[in-house]
Amino acid sequence: MKRLALVAAVLLTAGLTTAALAATAEENYKNHCLKCHGEDGDGRGPAADVLDVPAGDFTDCEHMKSLSDDYLIEIMKGGGQAVGKSVQMPAAGKIPEEEYPALAEYIRSFCEE
Repeated sequence: MKRLALVAAVLLTAGLTTAALAATAEENYKNHCLKCHGEDGDGRGPAADVLDVPAGDFTDCEHMKSLSDDYLIEIMKGGGQAVGKSVQMPAAGKIPEEEYPALAEYIRSFCEE
């Protein structure tokens, strides 16, 4: 009986952690990505007009399918220059390491077919 309670507690904690990371991913997006990539992820954020190169469009499903999670995380961590793209794409800032995969998943959610 104690084992079952322990398993249930671990599963509940994991669920809360997943939910917390999802909420954090949305906040990270709003704080670090929205101004260029837009509220809808279409690359038409409020700062997009001043960019020399268009911001990435996360609603372009074909293109998003061609990008690995590792690539998305690398560009978030190091900015555009980390992957040979525009230096106008800044690094996401001081996001804790464990939050990057959830942010990549959030970005992919703009392209749900």
